[in-house]
Order: sequence, then C-alpha cells, then structure tokens
Amino acid sequence: MKIKPLLLTIALIVLSIACHKTLTHQAVGEKFTLNYEVNRSEKEIQAFEKADAAIGLHKLQGQIVFYGSSSIRLWKTLKEDFAPLPVINHGFGGSTFPEMTYYANRMLVPYKPKIIVLYCENDLFSGKEKTPEQLFDAFAELATLIQNKLPKTKVYYISMKPSISRKDKWNLTTTADALIRAYIDKHKNFSFVDIRPVMYAPNGKVNGEYFIKDSLHMTPKGYAQWTSVVRPILLKNYK
Repeated sequence: MKIKPLLLTIALIVLSIACHKTLTHQAVGEKFTLNYEVNRSEKEIQAFEKADAAIGLHKLQGQIVFYGSSSIRLWKTLKEDFAPLPVINHGFGGSTFPEMTYYANRMLVPYKPKIIVLYCENDLFSGKEKTPEQLFDAFAELATLIQNKLPKTKVYYISMKPSISRKDKWNLTTTADALIRAYIDKHKNFSFVDIRPVMYAPNGKVNGEYFIKDSLHMTPKGYAQWTSVVRPILLKNYK
C-alpha cells in the first residue's frame, strides 16, 4: 500500500539528478593541440588575485566581470564608462579561449558575478591558428564551464571586431561568430552582442579613428562605440 509514495520519492530523486546534470560539449572541429603554455599569463592572474584579496573578495561578488583578451585588458575607462554599475576588468594578456577556460575557476567562479561579458579574437590569429570550428569548440568549453558552475549568471558575448590588421581573415571571424551565435541562441542566460555595425564609418569602411597605429587595438573613440552598445544592455539587465 506504500508503493505510490515510494514511486513518488524515486521520481523526485531522478528529477533532482536530472536538474543538476553536468553539461558537456561535443566538439565539432578537429582536436587542437596548443603550441603555447596555457598558464603563460600566471603572473597577471596572481596580480589580480592579490589586488582583489586586498579589497576583499566578498566585496567583489555579484558584480559584472569583463573577461577576455587585450581589448578588455586595455579598456582603461571601463569603470567610468559603466558607472554606476559595478564592473571588474579581468582582461589579461593576448589571451585565447583555452586560457580563459583554464583561469575561469580563479577569475570568474569565486566572484559569483551576476553578469559576465566575454571578448576574445586571438584564437584565429596567434601561434598555431585554429579553424572557426576549433575556435567555436574552445568558446563552448568555457561556456559549458560557466553554465555548470555559475548557472544563474547572465553571459554577454561581444562579437569579434573587424580589426583592420586582420582584414584578410575577416571571413574566418564571421564564420566563427556565426557558430557561436547559433550556440548562444539555444542556451539560456547567453546573449550575443554584435559590435561590428558601430565600427564602420558612413562610407562603409571600418573607421580607422577607432584603432591605434597597430590597427588592432582601439582608441578611446573605439571604446566609446563599444560603450554605446554594451552599456544600455547591462543597465537593463543588471538586477
């Protein structure tokens, strides 16, 4: 006579396990072997940890973490551009997605951010170059880690900018971003932020005023364009 309550209990246990199932990613590209040390930015990461420990990690939790490569690292006006929102700049080196995944348990997870803003374009260009599919797999590994360890965190991925110095491979960035966007469209709490339209001048060409002499990194005018797109999104969704 107690079979029904027992079955209900079992069903609830199974449902609980299903709800907490660890997500995984099945690669779509060929396996990629790094030709650089994934911990090559260790000194920068330790500097972040030391500085944040001095502030108090508990005081930095629940904020917005900008995480990515040099386009994030060099965003010197980040706090001013997004005030009064509480933002943390964890951009480091010329990082790639495998490095961002490697350090995520130190640079993202302990901060329990309400929002993460991601940006990285180096996988297609630095060292042993990846295909768009391999870049996508590297992104998906990071996205999977975030979903498993920070399931309530909202993630905004900024599309790869049309860097003038990398014009000959814009087709690769377009393909990679299309793969990432398709993934984002299917995953809760992820959003795609297309930054490319604001990087162009009225004549249809990428605005050179937005880049410094290396035609890769941005000027304050370039960051102002990014701010005009990203700021309203974060203001609306930081709750």
